Amino acid sequence: MLSSVKGFVSRHRRKFIVGSIVIGSVIFIRYTQRRLREWQEKEIKEMLERTKRQQYFECIETICSHTIKSLASTLRDTVIKVLDTEIIVNKLRNGCTDKVAYWNELKVLAIARSAVIIYSYAMAATLIRIQFNIIGSHMYKDIQNSNGATAENIVQTKYMSLSSHFRYDGINKLCSLIKDKVVEITASISLKDELTLRDIEEIYWAITSSISTDSSRDPVKNLTAYMLQTECDGEKEPMFMKLINETLDLLETEEVQNITQSNIRRGFSLLVDHMSEFFTGPSTKENGKTPNGISVPGTSNQNHMSWREKNNTEVNSNTFVDINKVAMPMAKIIPIINGQVPDKSMPQGFQTDLLDRLMRNEELKTLGANIYEAFSF
Repeated sequence: MLSSVKGFVSRHRRKFIVGSIVIGSVIFIRYTQRRLREWQEKEIKEMLERTKRQQYFECIETICSHTIKSLASTLRDTVIKVLDTEIIVNKLRNGCTDKVAYWNELKVLAIARSAVIIYSYAMAATLIRIQFNIIGSHMYKDIQNSNGATAENIVQTKYMSLSSHFRYDGINKLCSLIKDKVVEITASISLKDELTLRDIEEIYWAITSSISTDSSRDPVKNLTAYMLQTECDGEKEPMFMKLINETLDLLETEEVQNITQSNIRRGFSLLVDHMSEFFTGPSTKENGKTPNGISVPGTSNQNHMSWREKNNTEVNSNTFVDINKVAMPMAKIIPIINGQVPDKSMPQGFQTDLLDRLMRNEELKTLGANIYEAFSF
């Protein structure tokens, strides 16, 4: 029996080999087709998921921009109210007994006002982008994993309302800090001192340096203290506490602080650029008055003319004027600084430009995208 089987196999060996090859090929082809189909389905699914995640992220970015604008408007109104210059300007226009004292007070308020706007806008843009990408990523993940079930709206509302601390207590604390630093830095600068753009820039850099060395009050190093109400008495909602802890961890990272500080520096550079438009040569106003009609104390016609004559040749000959060499008395620079943050919002100007650049800032966008990507899986 065994010998007959061996004989049969021996006689039909070629058929067995060919048959094995054919059967093996069929199995291999079918396996490959199945694996290819699974790979294609997986790729399509991942592509659709990426597209959906991208669309959701773009939606978050749009809402984030609108929220930053809204918060910036609220912050601006608070800054104008806390650092009110209109009362002093009206007193100087209508005449007052001690003009020098009022001018020095206006000097402090005007410089502090512009500095607070830069700090607060940069801090707000950072916080809102972090918050929206954290809550957005969690909502997307919940939708994907829970068949449409998401965290309750009350949790989302409570989380986003944490920034209200910055709108009220935080901004007042920031105004107080920066005003103190401005008083300290500008105490030795008199109204008669003639300053160039570089001198003004150095004043602002001195303010930021003084703030940075004050580690306990530096808003960049203590973002959470200025921006969030971290004490939540009786709060036991796990999701809410998770969102808070994630936000605190991000605000305390070196990356976030470096981005915020970088945007603050860019803000001051932008402010000086806007002010440079007024350093194109001598003033066209006579009798020692600023462009808004306020009389300048301690600046006689002769002093004013000497400053004009210093630049007269360059202007009349229509030659290039090096704005870095054009100098003005501090009393004439104060209204220029104060005009960068007017009481009534303007569609074009320093604040609008600053806000637009913060919303388009690539570092902040990358930070938001990284947060969204990390938390949405």
